[in-house]
Amino acid sequence: MSAEGLPTDPGADPAADMCLPFLVNGGAFRGRLVRLTASVGEILTRHNDPEPVSALLAEAMAAAVALAGGLKYTGVFTLQVQGKGPVHTLVADITSGGELRAWAKFDSDELHTELARAQSGGTVPHLLGPGGHLAFTVDQGPDTERYQGIVELAGESLAEAVHHYFRLSEQLESALKVAVAAPKAAGEPWRAAAILLQRMPDDGGIRLAPREELEDDWRTAVILMGSVKDAELLDLSLAPERLLTRLFITIGVIPQARRPIRFGCRCSQERSERILASFPVEEVRSYAENGKVHMTCEFCRTDYVFDVDELDAIMRKRRTETEEGESP
Repeated sequence: MSAEGLPTDPGADPAADMCLPFLVNGGAFRGRLVRLTASVGEILTRHNDPEPVSALLAEAMAAAVALAGGLKYTGVFTLQVQGKGPVHTLVADITSGGELRAWAKFDSDELHTELARAQSGGTVPHLLGPGGHLAFTVDQGPDTERYQGIVELAGESLAEAVHHYFRLSEQLESALKVAVAAPKAAGEPWRAAAILLQRMPDDGGIRLAPREELEDDWRTAVILMGSVKDAELLDLSLAPERLLTRLFITIGVIPQARRPIRFGCRCSQERSERILASFPVEEVRSYAENGKVHMTCEFCRTDYVFDVDELDAIMRKRRTETEEGESP
């Protein structure tokens, strides 16, 4: 599937957060190059998780943007990981308008114990543990069918877990590389990047070629993509279009319009009120501290505060709205 996005000037700032679609080998292979700095930094700063968790969450964000960039949808694409290690949950979602958000849930004591051990293997077995699951979800609203694919978490990294998903789902042949760099000094930004290459169905390429030739071209393209260094993916002074040309010039590459990515959360006071109204008022009252009920958004950490004395009015208001919305 192709995606629609917001085009930007190809000569734009190479450090700007974006997803850059591209065609390789006449369109027989398609891909996305993702670079995230401001959005990742905003999200990770709001959470202030330990660096290993932040790095893992940054990987999930870059992978989510790369995967969503190949879909045509109006709504939300979500990458979610449920682990059985110190990190229990990773969630990164990206809207069709380019708004990105993410959060992680982990056990601090288990994480400290695991980080103190001699490390063997990659981040998936080390932090997420064996037996977890990886899920992709496309939600286009209440009047559409929700798509979800789930596989067992496998591999040493999130990129390998995504490869595992595509192998089992028998969808497009795909290759993904993700790179993350934490700040090394005060004032330096977090950086995350990803490059994803996918082989189109034989009848979906712009240029037709014998199957044997396409097989050789695909292997060549994957090898060329694999040759890119993390430092190149993360180099904010290197224009992404120029990087793609370096990688694929021998087999042909056509960069398309960049799609801007930015941090954005969909929480609000109104949504928080609707959630409160879905629970019995006495249960909500039991969560009060000093006469206040707090609801904190997992994604952006915004704290919504409600006076206990206002709960009855809030409940009545929201339930009346719900009943009116359900009436014929």
